[in-house]
Parts: sequence; structure tokens; C-alpha cells
Amino acid sequence: MKPEFSHPASLSVSGSISPTAAMTVYNPTIPYLGPIVGGLKQGSSISFQGSTPENMTRFQINLLCGDSDSNDIALHFNPRHDQGDQVVFNSRQDGEWGKEIVKNFLPFMIGQAFDMVILVTPPGYQIKVNGKDFYTFPFRLPVDRVRALQIEGDVSIRTIIITKE
Repeated sequence: MKPEFSHPASLSVSGSISPTAAMTVYNPTIPYLGPIVGGLKQGSSISFQGSTPENMTRFQINLLCGDSDSNDIALHFNPRHDQGDQVVFNSRQDGEWGKEIVKNFLPFMIGQAFDMVILVTPPGYQIKVNGKDFYTFPFRLPVDRVRALQIEGDVSIRTIIITKE
């Protein structure tokens, strides 16, 4: 059975409901699966305010090319405290995972709040954590295929803001 979009605790859309509107989600229940209305394009960003628990092992943020977790994944962002403080980046197409890119540094302080941004830039998905560049994951799938956001694991999210510039 495919998971359907979850319903966050609070959802507000600022401006008119259009593909260029900003969308804000407050206090989503994790695991979270929600739409990115109108998809993403160059200049789009997804901002997160959240925290990791003291007992964090790992969490993941996926940009999905459809409305279920069985769809292609354009970006798999997977911080792993249980594997030596690393972040794994990947993508999945037609059920097959690509080559993992591993960064042996965890940009999150365990048990602390964080700000994170995924920016859609010409070379790829630029990840910033607490205002510092972390990594730019090159596009493997067209960015205009992204339709949903999935968050799972040991993380609490207070706010998600999706903007399209």
C-alpha cells in the first residue's frame, strides 16, 4: 500500500494559490509526505527550521517525483549519526538507487535546533545548514519532475517554507 500525502498540523499558503506562491507548513507530523504545489524550478528554495533529538540515529529528506514514496527520488539527503557522523546523498530512478555520495561530516549539532535550506541552483541542489554551505548535489533527474517532499526519521520540524522565485 502506497502512503498518501500526510496532512500537516497546520498549512498556510501566502499569496494566491498558484505555482509561484510560497507555501508554509507548521509543525508537520514526522513521517511527513506532502505536495510541492507546482513543482520546483531554478531559484526555488525549501527552508526548514527544526531540531534533532539527543538520541538521533538518522533522518532523511527526499524530493519525490510523484505523490508516494515509491516514486523516483530526485534528492535523497540522509544524515547518519549512527555511521560515524556522515551525510549520504543519492537519487533513485525506476526503482534503482544511484551512486551514493558520502560526506564524512554531520552539519547538525545533536540535540540542537537548526536552519536548513535547499536551493535549486544551476549546478544542482545547494544545501545550506545554519547559514553555511554544506554541499551541492548535482541534478540526476530534471528538477521540474519534483512534486512532493518526504521527511522521515529522528528529526522534529517546526517550519517548512517552499518558495519559487
